[in-house]
Amino acid sequence: MGELEKHARVFNIIAPVYNRFFHWQVKNYRSILDEYADLLNIPPGGKVLDIGCGTGALTYCLAERGYQVVGVDFSSSMLKAARKSTRGKSIEFEQGDVTKGLVFPDKSFDLVLSFYVLHGLSSELRQSIYAEAGRLSRDQILFYDYNQRRRLFTDIIEWAEGGDYFGFVRQGEKEMRRYFHEVRKIDVGPQTALYFCSASK
Repeated sequence: MGELEKHARVFNIIAPVYNRFFHWQVKNYRSILDEYADLLNIPPGGKVLDIGCGTGALTYCLAERGYQVVGVDFSSSMLKAARKSTRGKSIEFEQGDVTKGLVFPDKSFDLVLSFYVLHGLSSELRQSIYAEAGRLSRDQILFYDYNQRRRLFTDIIEWAEGGDYFGFVRQGEKEMRRYFHEVRKIDVGPQTALYFCSASK
């Protein structure tokens, strides 16, 4: 069983529990988008792709702002929860593996973003996401994930989840700088950062 298949199996199991945090996530993501909206140059009604959309909290916030939103995830259970939680919003959800390439044409989106996905994947799969995000975005790519500040509790939780949190903390930003012409990192919390990337190399 491959790395992503293992992740999908886990997320299919935990999706109902994860969805209990939907409203908290919406509140958090709204706050982030409100504070840093001026750094995103998205036209009214612009197209946005959310890679690893999970139960749809971020897509919900983006749709509130009037964007045309597409959410992609490899977990069928996460997408089922997302469709239920965002009912009434004009959001398109697709099941797919971004590391193997998505069906959308080059430069299909004004913004491609991914929140709390990268640290859970190996460096090889992260680089596949960088490449695909760069292909699909007209210019802007945004990642929200951990910064380089570690805490023991987070270390323990992430170690238990079995992702590549430690590898991402060490080299995630350096990986991005190899793929994009510009990377602007802004710390938004004690352990989290926004990585604004532009123009894939």
